[in-house]
Amino acid sequence: MPEPTPPARATPHLVVPWRATTLTPRSEPAGGGGPSLVRREDRHGHVAALVGGLETAERESAQLAQEIPAAFQPDGFAVRIEAAPDHLLVLERLDGSGLTLMSSHPQTDDGPQDAVVWIPFHKVASFTQRINAFTEDTDAGNPKQAPLVANMEQIRRALLEHLWQERQGLPPLDEERWWELWFDPRISPTDPVTALKALAAERQWRISERAIHVGERLVAHVATTGEELTVLLATNACPAEIRRPTFAEGLYAVDRAFRVDLVEELAERIQPADPQAPAVCILDTGIAQEHALLKPALHERAYTVLPGSTPADRTGHGTQMAGLALFGDFAAALESNGPVVLGHGLESVKILDDNHTPATSPRTCAETTANAVATAEIGNGGPIPSGRVFSIAVTRQSGHGENGVDGTATLWSATLDALAAGTDVNVRDDRIELIGAPEPDASRLIIVSAGNIRGAVPQQMRTEEGALDPLLLSDLSRIEEPAQAHNVLTVGACTHLDAVPNIPVFRGYRPLVAPGSLSPFSRTSVALTNAAVTKPDIVLEGGNLLVAPDDSYLDEHELVSVATTHHDPARQLAWTNATSAATAQAAALAATAMSAYPGLRPEAVRALLVHEAQWTPAMVEQGLFKRTGTPKLAKGEIMRQVIRRYGWGVPTAERIRSSAANAVTMIVQDALVPLKRLKGGQVRLAELKLHELPWPLEQLRELADTPVDLRVTLAYMIEPNPGRRGMLGRYSYASHGLRFAIKGPTESSDAFQRRLAEHAEHESDGLGNPKAFESDIRWLVGPRFRNLGSLHADIWRGTATELADCGALAVYPVGGWWKANKRSDRIGLPVSYALLISLRTPEVTTDLYTPIATQLGVPIEVAPAIQTETTDGIPIQMEFGW
Repeated sequence: MPEPTPPARATPHLVVPWRATTLTPRSEPAGGGGPSLVRREDRHGHVAALVGGLETAERESAQLAQEIPAAFQPDGFAVRIEAAPDHLLVLERLDGSGLTLMSSHPQTDDGPQDAVVWIPFHKVASFTQRINAFTEDTDAGNPKQAPLVANMEQIRRALLEHLWQERQGLPPLDEERWWELWFDPRISPTDPVTALKALAAERQWRISERAIHVGERLVAHVATTGEELTVLLATNACPAEIRRPTFAEGLYAVDRAFRVDLVEELAERIQPADPQAPAVCILDTGIAQEHALLKPALHERAYTVLPGSTPADRTGHGTQMAGLALFGDFAAALESNGPVVLGHGLESVKILDDNHTPATSPRTCAETTANAVATAEIGNGGPIPSGRVFSIAVTRQSGHGENGVDGTATLWSATLDALAAGTDVNVRDDRIELIGAPEPDASRLIIVSAGNIRGAVPQQMRTEEGALDPLLLSDLSRIEEPAQAHNVLTVGACTHLDAVPNIPVFRGYRPLVAPGSLSPFSRTSVALTNAAVTKPDIVLEGGNLLVAPDDSYLDEHELVSVATTHHDPARQLAWTNATSAATAQAAALAATAMSAYPGLRPEAVRALLVHEAQWTPAMVEQGLFKRTGTPKLAKGEIMRQVIRRYGWGVPTAERIRSSAANAVTMIVQDALVPLKRLKGGQVRLAELKLHELPWPLEQLRELADTPVDLRVTLAYMIEPNPGRRGMLGRYSYASHGLRFAIKGPTESSDAFQRRLAEHAEHESDGLGNPKAFESDIRWLVGPRFRNLGSLHADIWRGTATELADCGALAVYPVGGWWKANKRSDRIGLPVSYALLISLRTPEVTTDLYTPIATQLGVPIEVAPAIQTETTDGIPIQMEFGW
């Protein structure tokens, strides 16, 4: 972020040098429970029906395979196993003994749960034997193989529609279209993409130039009819899943431009950062490399991943983002008089085509993004930045029922998760591979936009009483792909702009939303009540709309938009808005954090932006806490009415840089090993970390019953597993999870550790919700709602005396697919995390910073100042809170 005037010396956040205590959790039980089983009165008849369906499927598959050239003949076939109504299949039993679970669909109003399973021809006999065993009893008098067989209702040969993974129905099979094919490399001894390319050449299908290997899936794209595609089910290129593709040509970018002749004067006042300073890497439509305001920060680091294209920006969106990513508050830089000191630089990789014309072989968003990241990191011999923030202010406009709008993973979002986790990018001629264990030291900070509401009209936001309420539309407008990625920082838009042009044509117009409110362009996750993520994470300025006097028209005037750079040399300046503008400003803040704290890893910078965000009074009109210190709203309502709309609020450069005497932030960077293998082969949780908190006990006890806030943010990176084999329990999307908990005021250390083990085992093995702890009511969000995604934040309020007795905070693991799949190459690997802890009191005469810094051994160069609540620099009267 620029500094129009030399900044006052700040009191830095306290980077904790202590190492946490490493403990071994109590071994949790091997599981238990499981789905209820159907009581089959006629077990012989049930078995006969299942075996008959299996034999028919084998016979039909063998006949189809014989019609295929020998080079493409498979060694097995896919079956669809349907569950009994209102019952669940035990998916674990369908992914072993030679069988491979390809995908599963949950039960819906239209049908029961099902699973698609690959069965090698030579394993049919053993599978049949396991089904037949259901007619026999165990020594305890129960049916043998009951968990496997009891809840099966039907077995049949899998058809194309059974592999379809979209919520929308299968498109007409007689129309040619692009299909996204997800392969499980385990089900064929040969490379499925190589086989697919040979088949495509023989049948004259179009095929994408590169496949993507992410997690345990290999993804390729072909263009043909569905009728033609069905042949794949009888080949060694049988896909495990089929989805609708996302191509880069369909991404959204907007260009709104006006000319303002202020650029030359500002260019003379710029003091660029060192060439090796942190940089924001813009993945967009390119950049105007010769722009006077951008060139000093670019150092010729402009690239393209589009064949036949230059890094130049023809449409303007990338250049607009570059201006905001470099200057942050661009208007403040324009209006200032002194030097503008830049703390970071720029990079640009062009991922969007100039004219959006259909390509012979369109490039997927996943492939283009991964290629762009690799291109930036390889560079062209120019200066290498000491830190890098990737900014992606583009989303895919998705319709109702399409993948991603319900918060589930897509190829694009999973690719971002793999990149953020530090997975290596290996670019080859025919594929891009994002496989192999994540590298904690190679994690990446990726910031994406939540997605925009486009072309809104007043009727879409009108209440029953006739008033305009933009939140009605925002709450129904779900975040867009790839904003649902777990490891990225997702940015929504708020607005403080409310100026109305003082000209006759705008007489009677008014701003649509009040200052400090959600921008009317911003999407939310309010409607994603069952999603695995909560987005956005933060909000920043995204502009407002002006409303005509009769409420009939909405205007995007430049006075309620954000100034930035224009790609046209004749214009120089432009105005933009929405979550794109907010995302670029967030990238500037992230680069500011990297400059201020060079030792922070990407997950710590991501956590810092969330941790130092605050809600405006307009976002929490009624306040958050009662006088007793307990939250005013139920925890689910806090999530729905506040966090799913605004994230954790609005961060500022000032709060990101520094603490205050009465608002102290401590930053912990550590790692733990989540999993270990016991002698018997069982995989169990390995370590938890116990962080002793350097509380200023004397000051806290002097404050006695004064309310004190403890704010905690935990951030880490998960390795994605995007296959649709089931999104809960054993077949989860995340490789692992981390959780935090604080010791209760009256809780002993032993009791605290027992509670952590109980919570870990319940969540890891899906044993239901553990019992609530007595102090959970003090948390604003609470463990049940905050443990989504890979960033968890919460605020605890109690008295200073109570907090003085809560001297330990633990970080502990819970299981994910690493544990469930018993991945030998993942067991024992350490995972990094960032833990941010803030202590804050409204008592402005109490200095908490100095005693904490003294305990940590951190020298204090400047006397810490007191922090007061402000909005846009104006002190406000509101309930004490974050």
